[in-house]
Amino acid sequence: MTSEYTIRECTTIEDFAGCINLQRVVWQFEDLDVTPVRGFVVARNSGGFTYGAFDAHDQMVGFAHALPAFTPEQKPYYYSQMMAVLSHLRNTGIGARLKLAQRDHALRTGIPLITWTFDPLQSRNAYLNIIKLGGVVRTYKINFYGHASSSTLHRGLDTDRLFVEWWVNSQHVADAVAGKRRTDAPVASVEVPRDIEAIKHRNMQEAQNWQAQIRAGFQKYLSEGLYCAGFETDADGGHSRYLFYQDEHQEEKELARG
Repeated sequence: MTSEYTIRECTTIEDFAGCINLQRVVWQFEDLDVTPVRGFVVARNSGGFTYGAFDAHDQMVGFAHALPAFTPEQKPYYYSQMMAVLSHLRNTGIGARLKLAQRDHALRTGIPLITWTFDPLQSRNAYLNIIKLGGVVRTYKINFYGHASSSTLHRGLDTDRLFVEWWVNSQHVADAVAGKRRTDAPVASVEVPRDIEAIKHRNMQEAQNWQAQIRAGFQKYLSEGLYCAGFETDADGGHSRYLFYQDEHQEEKELARG
């Protein structure tokens, strides 16, 4: 399936117009929340970049957009602001290919870190970000975007977000991308439903309870010095789990060693 699609950097106004369309289709954004063409143009000319996935007719089916950023210590990194894939093409590997294109870009430009956020209630995103890509989580933000989003996907819940750290040149990421899974036992876990959208449609109060439970778990374990670097699904269709480990700052150590 993924071989039918081409991943390339977006460089033209027409490419960026495709990104506008996907924001409306995938997130159901009203115009107020859509990043405009000029935002993509400015980013491209300020050190950022956008990669798109295109079908055989050169129609965009997905994109990933990143901005240049600096840590409080003034160390450069990329902030992956958004990634979207048409709903009928999710779980086909297009999202992973877009992220790997971002990694290749960072390796070429010598930037060691890419970060992005995702909703902790979304199990599919968690599996991609943590297991397939090797991202780690040390930060949980409550209601990060507030309640101003026009997307129907955000209604009824706070916009809590996990911050992914992707140390692109680390052994941990290389192992994950190669399909190698860590075998050491986690020291804690937090359950998450396999399909939060079904729960939201059935009972919003139940979805809110899940959010509160996951929020409390992450706050507890992160405050104890653990970090999230694993995720597992139940083979029998039960709840999934975020896995926590002792934080030995391995990615930074590898980075320091060059």
